[in-house]
Amino acid sequence: MKIEIDKKSGIPLYLQIKHEIKKLLESGDWRVDEQLPTERDLAERLEVSRNTVSMAYKELVLENIIQSIPGKGTFPNPKTIPYVEPKENDNLAKLEEIIEVTIKEALELDFELEELKRIVNQKIEEKEKLIKNINVAFIECNYEQLYFFSKGIELGTSVSIVPILIDEIYQNPEGFKEKLKTIDLVVTTFFHFEEVKRCLTEQRQKVLPIALDPLMETMVTLARLSSEDKKIGLVCLTARFAQRVFQSIKKTGVKHQSFEFSTSHHQDELEKFLRGLDIVIASPGRKEEVERLISPGVPLIEFIYVPDKGSLNMLKLAVLDLKKEGER
Repeated sequence: MKIEIDKKSGIPLYLQIKHEIKKLLESGDWRVDEQLPTERDLAERLEVSRNTVSMAYKELVLENIIQSIPGKGTFPNPKTIPYVEPKENDNLAKLEEIIEVTIKEALELDFELEELKRIVNQKIEEKEKLIKNINVAFIECNYEQLYFFSKGIELGTSVSIVPILIDEIYQNPEGFKEKLKTIDLVVTTFFHFEEVKRCLTEQRQKVLPIALDPLMETMVTLARLSSEDKKIGLVCLTARFAQRVFQSIKKTGVKHQSFEFSTSHHQDELEKFLRGLDIVIASPGRKEEVERLISPGVPLIEFIYVPDKGSLNMLKLAVLDLKKEGER
């Protein structure tokens, strides 16, 4: 399998290797029964240290993308790979083929096309009534992730996402319990999974943990623009989000002279904070506000965390199971 890395990009090599392997698995170019190269073989092929490949493999194992089988080697995780979505064009072609066959058979049975259209529309209406509206609660500790998850994740027209700040559980327990009465599925990050589970011991809802990673394009852009003499500033809503961004930048090895953040909404304070910065980062929802205040030529990057592919697929499957229950 062809894995390409760019040693001059500034992106840590282990992250590039991890991203390349995930891309191959998601595209279906790597079969579920096809063994991955050993750490030594891949390190020699890419001319990197074995430790670099080992770090990439360990993160993929933690995300359940691959699994290590003692005595056999490392393979794609069959519990994850089957959930890779077919390409949209392939699905459309299959659907069109089914429709063509249906029309042909209806004509052979002496149905008029208008009558076929009426029957199909009737069946669609019946199915829409059967499909249950699903309410998914997303519980997180910072407003930024709640904002993006509730606005940026598409799970279908019959699915509503209810954002819940984790502080609500403790500050307003009765209101939290009341809100949960309409919830079918609770989603949170692995970091808060055990905490949320303990709070829901008396509830019926399943708690699904997901992994959130920085958008790869965000990290690539940041690494390309940054260097040891650059000052990076973040405008966000909470100190928690700022700490998380700082850890992500640190983990991926993005070089910088300094990292500061501001949660202020006062224009004068923001303008003062933004002066002298070489790169400005904005949390979801604050990009337009910051864009009006930064100096011309200063790059502005919106820092977004998104569910990784495996987590998103598991979430869609959980929603699908709930819909099927509603059809029974």
